Amino acid sequence: MFGAILSAQHICKNFGSNSVLEDVSVDFYPGQVQALLGVNGAGKSTLVKILQGIHQPTGGSIEFNGETIVFSSPSEAMDKGIAMVFQELNLFNALSVMENIINQNYVMKKGMIDWEACRKAVKAHLEEYKIDVELDAYVKDLPIAKQQLVEIAKCLYTKPKVVFLDEPSSSLSRSEEKILYDIIRNLKKKGIAVVLITHKMGEVFDVCDTLSILRDGHVVASGDVHNFNMDEIVNYMLGKSADIFKKSAITHGDPNDVMLEVSHLGIERKFSDISFQLHRGEIIAFAGLVGSGKSDLARTLFGINKKYDGKITFEGKNIHPTSPLQAAAYGIGHVPISRKLEGLLGNLDAKSNIVSATLDKIGFFAKKNKEIEIANRMMKECNVHPNDINLSVTSFSGGNQQKVVVSRWIAADKKLIILDEPTKGVDVGAKQEIYDNLRKLAEKGVGIILFSSETEELLSSSDRIFIMFEGKIIKELITAHSTAEEVLSYSVGGKLAEQPA
Repeated sequence: MFGAILSAQHICKNFGSNSVLEDVSVDFYPGQVQALLGVNGAGKSTLVKILQGIHQPTGGSIEFNGETIVFSSPSEAMDKGIAMVFQELNLFNALSVMENIINQNYVMKKGMIDWEACRKAVKAHLEEYKIDVELDAYVKDLPIAKQQLVEIAKCLYTKPKVVFLDEPSSSLSRSEEKILYDIIRNLKKKGIAVVLITHKMGEVFDVCDTLSILRDGHVVASGDVHNFNMDEIVNYMLGKSADIFKKSAITHGDPNDVMLEVSHLGIERKFSDISFQLHRGEIIAFAGLVGSGKSDLARTLFGINKKYDGKITFEGKNIHPTSPLQAAAYGIGHVPISRKLEGLLGNLDAKSNIVSATLDKIGFFAKKNKEIEIANRMMKECNVHPNDINLSVTSFSGGNQQKVVVSRWIAADKKLIILDEPTKGVDVGAKQEIYDNLRKLAEKGVGIILFSSETEELLSSSDRIFIMFEGKIIKELITAHSTAEEVLSYSVGGKLAEQPA
């Protein structure tokens, strides 16, 4: 094996009195795909930001191509060939795909930008990596999965020698995941070092050669991927085992107490003839590929999609929510698929985010003290770190931001909570805590509807699973009697001949 192209040696990082990294050493090799694993707060992001020149280490050194180097900014790291695809997209929505990818790397002719040459270069670049997206499309008009591929294409256009990918598949369908994995394998053949930061255990084994696991600011394990199994990785990440991937063996909820009944619900070109029941205290799940219609169904139940056919009966009354405010008034909460765009109040602190759905229940004079009491209680119950209600919500890690969004609806004491991809980009420890809290709510009689593409999680957390394909429910499964293979087979339309049970 060639020597490491990028090496972190004995890295330490303190923020004030808080030690985030302690004596961390990790090597990244050309033509190798390395997984960088750890729960939120383990130190992964800090380490990557140091290697990107965003933070300076308190101690230790960085070597690039065998030379000790100090990056004072991300642009310096990029100039050396170190690129990063962040989980939160960094695109210009009002610009075209071509303009985003070319960025400032224009093809010049006689001191002027040669736009035709730019188009030709970007077109060839997309074809090389088999990314199918219209050059002239505005980013804001693309679905989130296509935007993710544009973000990756933009990064690769700079011809990097080391690529960090932060949860790159979190918004992709299975077909788009295949494109991503082919891109990673292509980069590997080109001799590029690829670092995959992921919470999806499956892709660690599918595309990675080696792994490094961080916990509490230390490297606790590293080596060849095939020397580890999933349980061992989870144990290293958490310092204990987790039940998140263990299938539920029993069914909950009262079959004689129907909380929600949906009859023949439909929206043109989105989904049609959707009918199901949710029993009190039950957790049901909707599975399906991106584009199956499940997210549109979630948004419709919360009043975001206003015009639809069919009937919704909630606690014995016909309802027709035409706005999130009206749905919330009925007693329905919603955790959206994009916490950044729809879930978080990014300019406010954690307290304001947590209590934003309970303001109608807090008395005027006791408001401030009550807000503080509710926020502190929810931070503790949902194990949000750092446990400081006054911090800006944007300063929390992705997993802790997601716990803030979930805690908002727990605090609001709603009768029904709808969660769309609730563990997207969340580590295994945070996943366990989110699902534990949902189970506690279900035990209190709260109805829970999950919309997710994480098959193993649905099998461990739900009572029944409805499979959606091309806008229709094609199968209902009892979780305790089902397998991951069944869920996946129906999700891709593999058993369309069978009708819903």
